Amino acid sequence: MGLAVVAAAGALGGCRPASTGASSEPASGEPASAAPPSSAPPPSSAPPVAPAGWVRYSQTGFSIDAPAAFTPDPAHDYTALGPGKDIKGFALTIPASLAKGTNLGADSYIAVETLPGTSPCVASAFLNSPTTAPSVTSNGITYSVATGNDAGAGNFYDETVYAVQGSSPCLAVRYFIHSLNIGNFTPGAVKAFNGPALIAQFDAIRATLVVDQKP
Repeated sequence: MGLAVVAAAGALGGCRPASTGASSEPASGEPASAAPPSSAPPPSSAPPVAPAGWVRYSQTGFSIDAPAAFTPDPAHDYTALGPGKDIKGFALTIPASLAKGTNLGADSYIAVETLPGTSPCVASAFLNSPTTAPSVTSNGITYSVATGNDAGAGNFYDETVYAVQGSSPCLAVRYFIHSLNIGNFTPGAVKAFNGPALIAQFDAIRATLVVDQKP
């Protein structure tokens, strides 16, 4: 399966990363309002201060920070949906050091992708056989969330997609985690990779996303 930022929910040896996020609260004295219509642009907000050694990448419609050791791919192309259904975007592949000595695939990544003509903007549009998860709000952005996974020949592919509600074109962050069946290795040859730590790293990168779309 050929695949392309947005996550898995659970342990990472063939499971999906957890989707977490805090619900937004209305300002004091203001009534709660319904979610914005799909045609409304998402809110833009200043990113949190990134840790030392992180790099800011600015692309059309968004910007995002990541550790300098991640490898940027401005020509990212997610092809798992089939012929003629490519999803273009910007990916950040994990450092080789994260996979070395473990069952984690070095091609794992986080990516920001766009899917024109998708309204409303929902995460399920970015996956085959998606499982919808509760929406989350973080850093002023409300995300539609969906997960998906696949397996074959001792390989596991776990994904979580966070689609920015109200964005146009539809913009989403994909966590793509490729791992190998550790049972296929000689005992002691490799160790199980730290799934929660990898997801936490992807979460920290997603937290720096700033959407810059005009109505």
